[in-house]
Amino acid sequence: MTLSPQIISSLVLDARRQARKRKRRSPTTATHVAETTTVLSDGTSCEHKYTMQKSARVLGPYRNGDKWRLVVLDGGSRKAVVAETHEAALALRDDLQGALKKHIARSFEESLEEYLKNLVDRGVSHDTADKVRRMLRPFLPLDEPLTAIDGERAAQMYLDETKRTKSNGEPIANDSHHLLLRRIKHFYKWAISRRYVTSNPFAEVSPIGRPRRGKQQLRIDEARKLVTTAMERAKTLDAGSTAILMQIFLGLRPTEALVRLVRDLDDEGRILWVPFGKTSNAKRRLQIPDALREILLLHAKDKPADAPLLGPRGDALHTRDIIRYRLKLLCQQLGLPRVCPHSLRGLNATLALDAGATAQHVAAALGHASFATTARHYADASSVANVGLRRVADLLGTRSGSGSGTADVPQLALLLRANLSHAEIQKLREMLEA
Repeated sequence: MTLSPQIISSLVLDARRQARKRKRRSPTTATHVAETTTVLSDGTSCEHKYTMQKSARVLGPYRNGDKWRLVVLDGGSRKAVVAETHEAALALRDDLQGALKKHIARSFEESLEEYLKNLVDRGVSHDTADKVRRMLRPFLPLDEPLTAIDGERAAQMYLDETKRTKSNGEPIANDSHHLLLRRIKHFYKWAISRRYVTSNPFAEVSPIGRPRRGKQQLRIDEARKLVTTAMERAKTLDAGSTAILMQIFLGLRPTEALVRLVRDLDDEGRILWVPFGKTSNAKRRLQIPDALREILLLHAKDKPADAPLLGPRGDALHTRDIIRYRLKLLCQQLGLPRVCPHSLRGLNATLALDAGATAQHVAAALGHASFATTARHYADASSVANVGLRRVADLLGTRSGSGSGTADVPQLALLLRANLSHAEIQKLREMLEA
C-alpha cells in the first residue's frame, strides 16, 4: 500500500483531532502536568506549570488476515491503517513516524532556528535575522516546549522585560520592548502556521508605555563643529569619521555607509549607488556634494572595484560599532550632546527640509516609502511644519515675497481639509467672513 504525503499528514492530523476531543472529555487521559522554575532578574524564582502531550507513536505492523495493520497512537486516540505487504507496512510506519515528528511539541530553541531560517529564505537579510536571534534568544525559555507558555505567563514575561535594565544600568527603552513584543507575536504567528501550536499566548499582551518619537539631534552650529573635525579625521582614511559624514550629507543608515564598495562610487565620485538595504525602498542613487566627494575619492584610490570603500587599502568591511565609537569620542572631544548614529539621518532630513527640499525628495533620499515615516521618526517637528507653511505659500502664490501669482484655491482647500479639524475649519471660515 502506498500513501501520498498528503494522506499521511491527514492521518496524523485526524489522530490529533481525536486526541483533542478526548482531552476535552477527560483532560487527564492524554496529558500530564510538568513544572519548571524560572529565575527572575531580581533573584526570585517563579514556578510555571504546563501540560505536555504523551509521546505520539506508531505501533506495528501486526498481521491482519493477509494484510498488515499499523496503529497510530496520539494521547488517548487510536487510528488504524492497513498495508498490503509487510514491506509496505514498514515503509508506511517510517513515513508516519516522520509526519508525527512534525506535529509534536517542539522546543523554543529548535523552533527559533527554523523560524530564522524561514525569514532568510523569504528574503530577510542575514543581518536582520541575527538581530532577531539576539533579541528573542534571551527572552524565550529555549529548553522548554512551545506549549509551555500560556497567556498569564506571557503577560508576566513581557512585564519583566519592561523592568529590565541594560548593562550600563539604564532602563530598557519603550521602543525596544515594543519591538520585542511585535517580533515574538510574529514568531508565534509563524508557529501557528506550521501547526506547532494552536494559539498565540502573547496575542492579548499590549505594549506598555508610549514610544519615543525621534532622537535628539545636533543643532546647526553643533553639526558644523562635528563636520569640521570629522573632515580632518576622514582625510586620514578614518572609516568611522567618513561614515559619519556620509550619514550627515547623504542621509545613509549606519550600515549602508559601511558596506559600500569602491564600485558604488560612480561618475568620478559624483554619484553613490545604494543597490540594497533594509527595505525595498533603500535602493537609490545619491548625488555626492563636492566636500564629501574629495574624501570618498581618497578612500577609493588604488583599490579594486570589489574592495570596501571606507578605510585604508586591505581593510575589511567595518561594523556599525565603529560609527558609534567614533561619534561618541567626537561628541566628548567637542563638548557636544551625545547623540546616536541614527540621529544623523534625522539631522540630514531636518536640514534638507529647512533648505527647501520637498517632503517627497527627502523621504526618497532616506530610502522611505513615504514622508510619513520621515516625519514621525527623523525630521524635526518644526521643519515638518515649515514644509506645510511653504506649501500654503506656494498655493497662495506669495513665495519669494513677490506678491504676484494666482492662488491654487482647490489645492489649498484640500490641504486645509487634510490638516485642520472641523472646528478649526469653521473658525477659519468665520475669520475670513469677518
